Amino acid sequence: MSVSTSDEQTEYQHLQVLRSHDLDEARELVTSVFCEHRLMAGAGGRLDYRHAHLRTGRLSFSHMSYGAEVEVAPDSLGNFYLVQLPLAGRDLQRVNGQELCSDHRHATVHVPDEALEMNWSGECRKRVVRFDRDALEQCAASLFGQSLHKSVQFHPVMTLDHPACAAWHSSARHIFSELQSSPQLFELPLIRSQLEQTLMTTLLAWQPHNLRRALGERMPRVLPRHVKLASEYMQANPEQPISVEVLAAISGVSGRTLFAGFEKFLGMSLMRYLRDIRLERVRQDLLDPTQPRSVTEIATRWGFFQLGRMANDYRRRYGEGPRETLARARD
Repeated sequence: MSVSTSDEQTEYQHLQVLRSHDLDEARELVTSVFCEHRLMAGAGGRLDYRHAHLRTGRLSFSHMSYGAEVEVAPDSLGNFYLVQLPLAGRDLQRVNGQELCSDHRHATVHVPDEALEMNWSGECRKRVVRFDRDALEQCAASLFGQSLHKSVQFHPVMTLDHPACAAWHSSARHIFSELQSSPQLFELPLIRSQLEQTLMTTLLAWQPHNLRRALGERMPRVLPRHVKLASEYMQANPEQPISVEVLAAISGVSGRTLFAGFEKFLGMSLMRYLRDIRLERVRQDLLDPTQPRSVTEIATRWGFFQLGRMANDYRRRYGEGPRETLARARD
């Protein structure tokens, strides 16, 4: 395996960077990240495989290219879901016998056990997000209140001109960037869980799939007791990685029902309710002279990594910025 250049080490600092000009070695390296597959080079051009990769727990991110035309045919995705987001070039695919063209406007979503063949153009570069099968299916079961007996069947094309799909891609790009610049944030289980949950939940909410029909069904009446159980748990454990699955298990209803209950009885989303609790904990720490003097340290402790957004929410809620609160408390 070739050693990365200093420029690449700077660009992809903190990520595992794989490189090779050898076809067999490149296949082995890609297999180590994804799965067994066949890799064949097209006519002309020298392979220049480059792959920056990082796993965060239940998902992983890759930025990869082959530098030449190649055919890629996985044996089976098996235990993961895959979203491929071309940044340049194109990939002519055959998914379960259906021909697709993936480019900078059309990403693709792949499910376990599907038949997949890919033909990357020489200039094709992709951002790839890999979700562990168990994690995404657990999220889907909780969100839609259904027991899954087979994989979630996503529509294979994600149209990036669509606002929701563009927003999802933007979120994935932002998280990948944060991983490069601040990998220490992802060592905190609270933040890592929130980011994983965000990408899985929004993918399930925005990309068409076989469970989406549940969104059109009449929602059952939500008892206040269910909302009370979830809200009390969040109040008592705001420092914990709280996911939809956890709250659904505690309250005994589906994630979809919980979302509806919070909107109906509390007038806000479930995640907004949790964010407000954590914002209040931030304020308590800022006012406590025994706590750290760093707004960043206090904010990240409570799960806020977008400090600008947190500061705006804080000012709207309390009429002053977090740094003002900190300065006043330490005077």
